[in-house]
Order: sequence, then C-alpha cells, then structure tokens
Amino acid sequence: MAEQEAVPLTAVPAADQLVEHNGRTYRTIREGQAYILVPPKARTELDPRIAKEATESQKVFYNPIQQFNRDLSVLAIRTFGRDICQRRRMKREGEKEKNDKKKERKNEKKASENGAKSNVEQAKEGADQAVDATTLKRPRDEEVGSESPSKLVKGTNGTKIPATGTEAAQEDGDGSAAKNDDMEVDGEPVVAESTSNAEGRASEDGVATQPKDETKPWQPRFRILDALSATGLRALRYAQEIPFATSIVANDMDRKAVESMGLNIKHNRLESKITPNTGNAIAHMYHVAFPPEDSHGPDHVSAKYDVIDLDPYGTAAPFLDAALHAVNDGGMLCVTCTDSGVFASCGYPEKTFSLYGGMPIKGGHSHEGGLRLILHSIASAAAKQGIAIEPLLSLSIDFYIRVFVRVRKSPAEVKFLAGKTMVTYNCDNGCGAWTTQLLGRNTKQPSSKGDNTFWKYSIAQAPGANSNCDHCGSKTHVAGPMWAGPLHNAAFIERMLKDVSQVDQEVYATTDRIEGMLDTALEEIYVSKYVPEKGQAHEDLIPRTIPEQIDEQPFFVIPSALSKVIHAQAPSEAAFKGALRHAGYRATRSHCKPGSIKTEAPWTAIWEIMREWVRQKSPIKEGKVKQNMPGWKILQATREPEKEAEENAESPEIVTEHTLDESAAAASKKAGDVKKMKVVFDEVLGKDKKGKRLVRYQQNPRENWGPMARAK
Repeated sequence: MAEQEAVPLTAVPAADQLVEHNGRTYRTIREGQAYILVPPKARTELDPRIAKEATESQKVFYNPIQQFNRDLSVLAIRTFGRDICQRRRMKREGEKEKNDKKKERKNEKKASENGAKSNVEQAKEGADQAVDATTLKRPRDEEVGSESPSKLVKGTNGTKIPATGTEAAQEDGDGSAAKNDDMEVDGEPVVAESTSNAEGRASEDGVATQPKDETKPWQPRFRILDALSATGLRALRYAQEIPFATSIVANDMDRKAVESMGLNIKHNRLESKITPNTGNAIAHMYHVAFPPEDSHGPDHVSAKYDVIDLDPYGTAAPFLDAALHAVNDGGMLCVTCTDSGVFASCGYPEKTFSLYGGMPIKGGHSHEGGLRLILHSIASAAAKQGIAIEPLLSLSIDFYIRVFVRVRKSPAEVKFLAGKTMVTYNCDNGCGAWTTQLLGRNTKQPSSKGDNTFWKYSIAQAPGANSNCDHCGSKTHVAGPMWAGPLHNAAFIERMLKDVSQVDQEVYATTDRIEGMLDTALEEIYVSKYVPEKGQAHEDLIPRTIPEQIDEQPFFVIPSALSKVIHAQAPSEAAFKGALRHAGYRATRSHCKPGSIKTEAPWTAIWEIMREWVRQKSPIKEGKVKQNMPGWKILQATREPEKEAEENAESPEIVTEHTLDESAAAASKKAGDVKKMKVVFDEVLGKDKKGKRLVRYQQNPRENWGPMARAK
C-alpha cells in the first residue's frame, strides 16, 4: 500500500488526512462537521491498563468519550439559539411597528395643524387686501437683520411678525423647511432601512447589531464563548453546525493550546467566525462584563455572550460567578462538572460544601443529589445579582454532570429561591428512605379587597423530620441545601427530540443515545406549567416554566436496593411499577440510573408494597432478618387482620390500565391510609407502552472505561 501523501494546511479538510505545516505532519480526525489536527501517532483513547511509560505524551489529544457531550451541546445550543433569535426578531418587529405608529400619529397631527394654519392665512390675506397697498412698505433685509433667526412677514397692521413654517417655506419658494419633518421620533433619530452604519449598533441584548444592508436580510446577533477550549473542537463544531451563530470566542490560557487551536481554525476555514483568545477564562469573562471605561463610546457594542460553555476538568464552581456576569439577559449557561467523587459521594463532604454550598447525599440517588447541588450553586450565585435561573435540561451522564440553564434578570423571581431550596434527611445507613424540607414557603394570598392576589414569602416551619428514620429507626443525615425545583423544561426537550430525529446519524454518531436519554428525561417530568407568552406564540419559542414550581418527586427508588434491606428477592421493574400504578401512583424511569423508578408514592406506600411482595411472592427465610437490622422494623409493620381477611376473600383479578378506578385510588392516597390499599403486582400494567426501541442507558465499551488524563 502506497504511503499517503501529505497536503498543506490550506487544503480542503477530509477525514484521516495527513497535513504538513511548518515542517510538522498532522493527522485529521473528523467529528460532526469539524476537523482537528493531531500528531500522527497520538492516541485517541487511553487504556488505564497501559503503563505510563508506554504511553506517548500528548500535546494535543482527542477524546471520543466526550463526543456524546459535544453532540448534545450542539443540539441544545441550536434549539436555544432559535428561541432567542426569534425573540429578537419579534422585538425588532414590535419596535418597528411601534415607531411606524408614532410616525403616523405625528404626521396626522402635523397635517391637522397645517390645515388650521392655512385657514388663518386665508383670513389674513383677505384683511391685507383691504389695506391700501401704497401705504405699505416692505421691510429691508437689514431691518430684519439679526433681530431673530426666524423669518419675519407683514401683519395686518403693517408690523413685523414671525413667520410660520408654511409661510417661511413659501417665502423661500421651495418648501425646504419641511423636508426633514419625519427624521426624529421623540428626540431619537430615525434611520431609513436603506441607510447603513459602518460600525453597527447593538443594545445589550443584541437586538440590533449588524450594519443594515438591503442586499441581505437582518440577522440577530448570537455570540458563543467556549471558555475552556483546549483544541477548539467545540468552537469548531458550533461554528460549522449552528448556522445562525454570528461569532464564537475560543479561550484557553495555555499558549500551545491556542496555537493548536489557530491551526484547526485555519484548516477548517473559519477565521471569520471564530476568534481564539489566550487568557484566564475568569479574567476574560469579567473583562467582557466590565470593559474599561475608555472602550465606551457612541458606537460601543456590548460584548456579552448569549451562550457560555463551561467544560473544565473537575468542577466548574470557580467560573460560575464570572460567567453569570458575562452572559446576556435571557442567555444560557452550559455547565459540566466531572468531579463526581465530590458532588455524588460522601468521601469529601468538606470539599463538597466549599465548592457547591451543600452537603452530598448518600445512596443510589446520589447523582441526582449532585445535580441538585450544582443547580443550587448556580442559582445562589445568580441570586446575588438579581438573576433567576431556569434549568432547561439537567443530566447525569457517565462520570459527569451536564446542565443547560437559562438565566433571566428578574429580582421578583429571585424571591422564590428560598421556597425552591431544600434540605434532605436521608436514612443512608438504614433503609434508604428520605424526607425533604423546604427552607422557605411561597404562598399565594388574596389582597385585602379580594380582587387580586399576591405572593407571600416566609420561613418554613421546623422540624421537618425526626432524627431517626420513621420506617427502620436508623439515624438520618442531612444533605443539602440543594435545588428543589424542576430539572428540565419539557418544551425544550420536545424541540430537541424533534431535531434529533432529523439529523444525519453519520454526522452525529451518538444520536441513538441522545434520543434515548432525552426521552427518559421527558418521562420523569410530572408537572410542567409555563408562564403565558405575550402575543402569538411561535413554534421556535421555548415557554418559561413558572418561577414558583417545585419538583415534588426529587429522587427515585431502585427495587433491587429495597429488596436488600429486607433480604428478599427483588421484584421485577414491571411488577413494582404495576403495583404502584394499581394503587393510583405514577411510576416512570429516571435517566440517572438503570432500574430506577421515579414515583409520587410516599415511603409508607413503597414499604407496604415491599411487605406485600414478601407475603405474596418471595417469603423470607427464617433468621435472615435479625432484630438489629433495618429491615426488621419494616417487616414488623403488619397489616390489619380484618383487612387481610377481606382481601383474601376477594377474587385476585388482574387489573389493567383500562379497569383501574383512578378516583378510588386518588381518594385512598388522599386519606393517607396505605395499609388499606390493595396491592396487585400487575406486570401488564407495569410495562411501558410499546414504541421505538431506545438506548436509554450507556453501555461501557470496555473495562476500565472512563475519562482521559489531562493533556500535558
């Protein structure tokens, strides 16, 4: 096989291409629609079993494990970008319509004034005709002189009076005084659409940024910051795959990384769209948020970003405050945290608190607890600036957390934060049950006249739970404070799913997994209430979730973990879901972990179902559960003999979804007497509706699979 011939850096990019530049040879790797240059023998994945001395040192590397993160980010930013660009178009059209109406009213007012003045002029002319013309003498120019900058005309008695606008125009003979009547609105100049500004103007939200040009349609500004860019692969993909992105800044503090980034940008022919920047990400964002005073001027354009992507090694906590300053009102933060040993483990609680302002939670649901800790840290940092956050999509993926958060300057909405912040009392060493406690209360109350309502913000009542678990008697531990609001925006996920179904799978290699994870995240949303949009809704607009909304089901349960507590055989997922649904409770998956079930059922109902599982399906061997074990007290909570006799006398009919008496189940739930509910392990009811087979959870491609080491 002939050796592949190297091409220059300016050649058309292609996958697995050898590129020669300044005496060095590179190999191209394609991801999405972007190409990056790596040394010919550089590893593209790292096997931990290979000794360090056998591993080539990497100046530049490509990590295929993170392709899912990058594919997901492109789709999320593209979905969000269409929303913000459409809002800016609507704002521009609204302002144009408003200015047109002002102009029309001003013209009508001027026309009516001119009509009234014409009647006065006719009366003056009739009076002038009655006066002897020989007694009138036209004033000389020197008599008018500098007495007044206005023109003077003769009055009916021969005195000099200031001329009206129409008379002055008639005096000049060409009407030039009225030529520019429509060039100002409320003291602001109105520029015709055909004119252009070489510099361009921009408000802080980017509504008007580009110079006006008749030859192409107006495009809203959409700026992205890849704050920790490394090779610049994210920035390259954003530039190639988000067509309405107007400018992208790729920042890194390593000069060699920025040099490599520059080569990649040039090879992809994106110099006009991507600007590489060498500097500390925090310093850069603060500089954008607070530019030097001498940079302000009449043509100053806000340099704030509409999307800021934070994807560091480890925690993103140090970058949050600067990012919140540098993002536009209504913009989005994309945040990755890879330190799962901190936010999803109790091994370093002191570090968890110092980074995220809360204590971690222990158990199978620890990764969702980590999600809520990270969202709480973003929300609390934003609240200090009067900014409210809205999670659009929050995912626990492999070994890291990825959240997409929309931010909005709204001190009124920030007031709801205490009522959306919770602590959790977790029975981590016992049965695994938990109790949540909100720190504040947001209550809607009628006004004194009764014709309106207002929000009252108060402190929650304590204590929220006993120091020992109500179910097994074990000690409980405090976790949090953490985010108690919703993790996702259903409308945002639905639009992303629509995009996923239309993309090229050869370009987006992880679409199967993206679709599965998004569909699972959409399932776990129980309530989605939105703030009504003003005017006609557009298909690209993502409605905002109501600011006071609470997630009543913050965590999930795993039937196999419950079975370990009572030393019984685990029920199948379908059987457990069927029992919950027959009792009138919802039961769905959680995206965080395979085998997880998210439900609104209280822990009393969950343990009652497990007790019935032991009685009906999986009896426990004698001596398996001893008196000092957590499962002992749970199993001792037996049912009432009278109720048992009634249920045993009834025929054990299979209850399907169509025969479920929802009203009776709801009444039973409301009464809170779970010992009176009938437990039926109906696997038919517990199975989810058949549809497209989806890859909902990642399967590791090999042993010891995980993130690569930091580039050196």
